[in-house]
Parts: sequence; structure tokens; C-alpha cells
Amino acid sequence: MSCPLPFPPAEEQLQILSFLNHETARIDALVEEQQRLIELLKEKRQAVISHAVTKGLDPDVPMKDSGVEWLGEVPAHWNVVKFKYLIAEFEQGWSPQCDGDQAETLDEWGVLKVGCVNYGVFDPTENKRLPDNLEPRPELSIRKDDLLISRANTRDLVGSAAHVPMDYPKLMASDKIFVVRLHQRICRSRYAVVYLFGKGVRHQIELQATGASSSMLNIGQGAIRELWIPLPPDSEQDRIVHELEKREADFAALEQETVRHMRILNERRSALISAAVTGKIDVRGWQADQQSKQPEILMAAETRATYG
Repeated sequence: MSCPLPFPPAEEQLQILSFLNHETARIDALVEEQQRLIELLKEKRQAVISHAVTKGLDPDVPMKDSGVEWLGEVPAHWNVVKFKYLIAEFEQGWSPQCDGDQAETLDEWGVLKVGCVNYGVFDPTENKRLPDNLEPRPELSIRKDDLLISRANTRDLVGSAAHVPMDYPKLMASDKIFVVRLHQRICRSRYAVVYLFGKGVRHQIELQATGASSSMLNIGQGAIRELWIPLPPDSEQDRIVHELEKREADFAALEQETVRHMRILNERRSALISAAVTGKIDVRGWQADQQSKQPEILMAAETRATYG
């Protein structure tokens, strides 16, 4: 089977290669800028969370020394306690040999995978269906306001936490997930989730993580129980969570827009290459020091204008 190929003269081939090397490098540089922007957004998000859960929302509130070096000062009216004093129950799940399929309805028993808590949002679809020949363990079913924490994962995800918003009577935690039930009148689960995402706390958790491979590290219960947590009054916890959820929506929108621009840049890169090698763009008179007039390249200016 033969496939016809456009075959320009050698001199024109070199001109096409020079053009594409120059212009794709410009697009690649813009893609790298977008990737750096995503990393900066992640760092900014973590910094905003850390500040809110250690300094509060009022910049004029009196402060005091927390007594914990890595926490620094906290609002004077907050308590600073260890996590273990907030815990009513601390359980670990069960990992039977499950089917590869997902439990698709609330009537099917399933075992949650560790990915159900990634990035602070509970995803009940991250589960495996319990085989019919195995007896479920209803005592491991997750409930409204449970705090789920990954016990084993990669370095950046071990210790990830999520709040369960409702009862799931037929979903059970796996043994890679801690199920923590807090005294809700003292510490809201949603507040604990955002606190566990803060930079200082993440550092403390990662220090406790052990394992031979960076692709699967483990933490023990003590890594969570012994954590210090600054604790505002419950009404202030709710305000902090509400404010952070609004900020999170802004960060998510910016990240989605950045990903969209990366996708467009990559699509235009492919289109540019295709157009150049098929003769749809005449590059015979092109020089590297002249501004490209091709619409694909003008995407660079559009991207810079959007993000400054």
C-alpha cells in the first residue's frame, strides 16, 4: 500500500524546517508558561488556605504564640489542640478482592478506592463493586460528616482528606483509607479538610510518610492524631470554610481557563505543522527575525493579553 507525500525541493524543505523550529518553539514556550501558571495557582491556593486556617479572616484580630514552631502565631481567641482530642472514632477500612467494575447504583455494595479523596473533594464513583460471594460489612459504611483520609498514596496525595456530605449505606472504606469521626460541635469535618490541605500541615504529614517507593507511601494513625490544629469557634470555622469555597471556585475557573489555552496552543501547533508541510502556508520568503503573520502564531499575543 502506497501513501503519496508532498515532496518540495531540498531548499524549500530546509526553509520549512527553519520556520517550524522557530514557530513551534514559540508555541512550546507559551505552553510552558501556562504550565508554570498552573503550578503558581496551586501554590497560591495552598497559601490562601494556610493563612485562613492559621490566621483567620480578620487581619486586625489580636494574635498569640501558638506554642508550635511551625504554626507560629494564631488569633488570641483560638485554641490550639492535638487532633486526637477532637476524634470520636478512628477506623480503617477493608480491602477484599473486588471486581474491576464500579458499583453503579446506591443499591450495590462497593469498596471505596483511595482516589475518592484526592484533592479534597469526595468522589463516591471511585469505588469497586463488592463481589456477590462476599458478605458486606455494614459497620464500615461511611456516614454524613465522616472525614476520610488516604493512608497510602504518592507523596503529594498521602494524607489527602475529604468530607462526606451524606450517608452512603452501601459504600465501605478500603484499608487504604482512615475513617475519622470528629466531635462536630468542636471541629467541623469540612474545616478539618481545608486545614489538612494547608502547606505547613502537608509538610508535617509528608515527614511522617514511610515506604520503599515514592509511588506508594504510608502514614500511621499517629501522623493524624498527633497533628496540632488551631481551632476557632464553630461559627468562625463555618465562615472560613465558606470563604475558602468561594476562593476555590475562583482558582478552579482560572485553572480551567489555563488548561483550555494549553489545549488550543497544542491544537494550533499541530495545525501549523500540518499546514507548513502540505504547502497551505507559503514560507519561502519567511525570515526568523520578522513577525509571523500566520493566524496560528497570533495565539501567542492572545494568550499573553489574557494573562498579562
